[in-house]
Amino acid sequence: MKKYPPAFIAVVIFVIAIIWGLIKKNLSLIMLSDTLFMLGLPFLIIGILLWVFSSGFFDTFQRSMHEAVGRKQKKKANYTPLSQVGQGVYLFWLKIAGIILVCSLIFYAIGSI
Repeated sequence: MKKYPPAFIAVVIFVIAIIWGLIKKNLSLIMLSDTLFMLGLPFLIIGILLWVFSSGFFDTFQRSMHEAVGRKQKKKANYTPLSQVGQGVYLFWLKIAGIILVCSLIFYAIGSI
């Protein structure tokens, strides 16, 4: 599967926001800003969550939980540390969120004039 660049995904989300405004027959700059903000929040939340996981902050807790569960099962459980799960992927999500949120701020500034 071909990986899409973050800018392409942000443009698709922007088009979805415009189509949503046209369907609701309430397309204005402030409404577009609000819609883009709400569509950008999930990308921001996922990106920050992966960023925190990739920092290694939860690795010690995860290792101790696997050791505690492994003692009851008397076998060593294989696991992937959380720092390796989101390593390098969080930038993809944060770039999409950044583009969408900057567009939201620009439309809000223009609409509130």
